Amino acid sequence: MTNILVSQLLYTKIMINKIYSTLTNNTNESESKMIKDDRVNEDCLPCKITGALGFGGLGAYTLREATIINKIPGRARTAVGLGVTGVVFISAGLYRLIV
Repeated sequence: MTNILVSQLLYTKIMINKIYSTLTNNTNESESKMIKDDRVNEDCLPCKITGALGFGGLGAYTLREATIINKIPGRARTAVGLGVTGVVFISAGLYRLIV
């Protein structure tokens, strides 16, 4: 019981310090280092292009298979599901390229 209380008090103290530093525009070295680390982990352009082409190719293949399966009688629901999946993969590829 006391361990939970101590951890809650510690969490509250940390949150109060974060709020105070935000309001006063003071940042600790650890916070500024975390911000710099986020920038370091951005992907390079070739990585983004490779990921976008991978998702886009998978989406195009899925859409192609959806058109083939749509011609089979009784498989319309499967074709719709594959079509939606293809659009999602193409959208993921575009998102990967932009962000």
